[in-house]
Amino acid sequence: MKVLEIHSIVGEDTLIYYRRNYTAIASLEFMTSKADVKISFTLEIDPFGRKTVYLEYPFGTDFDYPVIPVTKAIKEKIITMDNEGTLPI
Repeated sequence: MKVLEIHSIVGEDTLIYYRRNYTAIASLEFMTSKADVKISFTLEIDPFGRKTVYLEYPFGTDFDYPVIPVTKAIKEKIITMDNEGTLPI
C-alpha cells in the first residue's frame, strides 16, 4: 500500500491558532488497484512543537485494505507535507 498524493486540500477557518482543519482527497495505490478516498483531518501542534494528526473518513468509506496501515501512511504523508510547507495555512 502506498499513498500517491493528497490533493484538493481545502483549509477551514478556525479561531484556535494551534489547530488547523482540512478536507482533502487521498490517492492510494494498493497491490492491484488505485483508489481516491475523501478524508478530513486536523493537524494540532502541542506546546512542545509535536504534531498530531486526527484523521476521519466519511461515513460509508470502503476500501479493500486494512484501515490501520492506510491511516498510518496517510498521517505520515500529512506530517511530511506540513514539514515541507505544502499544506495551505
